[in-house]
Amino acid sequence: MGTELIREGLDLSLPLWSGDINLTHPGYVSKIHEEYVQAGADIVTTNTFRTTPRTYIHAGYSKLEARERAQKSLKSAVDLAKKAAGKKCYVAGSIAPLEDCYSPERFPGDEEALEEFYELGKWLCSAGVDFLLFETMGCGKEINAALQATSDIKIPRWISLILKNGNTLLDGSSLRETLFELRNKGIEKVLLNCNVLRVTGEGLEIIKEHWKNSWGVYPNAGLKMPSKGGHISSRVSINQFVTEMRRFLKMGAQVVGACCGSTPGHILELRKCVDIFTKGES
Repeated sequence: MGTELIREGLDLSLPLWSGDINLTHPGYVSKIHEEYVQAGADIVTTNTFRTTPRTYIHAGYSKLEARERAQKSLKSAVDLAKKAAGKKCYVAGSIAPLEDCYSPERFPGDEEALEEFYELGKWLCSAGVDFLLFETMGCGKEINAALQATSDIKIPRWISLILKNGNTLLDGSSLRETLFELRNKGIEKVLLNCNVLRVTGEGLEIIKEHWKNSWGVYPNAGLKMPSKGGHISSRVSINQFVTEMRRFLKMGAQVVGACCGSTPGHILELRKCVDIFTKGES
């Protein structure tokens, strides 16, 4: 969503990034969701990566204004996603790291995180998402806080990890140990997202060995990691991307997709790949 909004020419300045677009330019959010659904997506992810009171406070709003604006934007994001999804697709309620997904050292601590993750989970659940998707999570302490805060949520929870390399999360936590700790946390699916294809493949070798439940992957489409503002300087071709995704399907991935830098064209070709794979022709 973020890189597609940038491609549309919108200003996604930090700290809000895409957080307020649900209110200022909802038509663009709808258009992008609809393009991905038409390309063959099964899951629509809400544009709630930055719709948090914390982000709005960083943008200069008072605490009260920030909470009201964040909740309003989050509700709009869910409504836009549900409308595009219709009865064809599931709607994933996106929850990201509270500060910066590329800076795990900025984790605000357990006390604040427990309160904020609880509120975000409650808002998304009430708005009607099908499941929570904690994505681009690269800090072990933050993962624990997010899952503890939402342990009473009645809808499924998925968690998607971002890696420093094939063996560790961004904060240096062991991927193996993280998977072990997730075993009894009520997680329906573990995924990797927003990693380049090479690192994704390395991480999946560990997931395949140490996670026995359902798993999936949605890499970014860059040759290198995106900037903090979501810009990607160079991309792999769609053909290269789908070739690697075919390999991940053969490894056992049950959910596949694409993150930063991808387009509906990536999903269109990936949809074809999945359909062929499930028919046993590849």
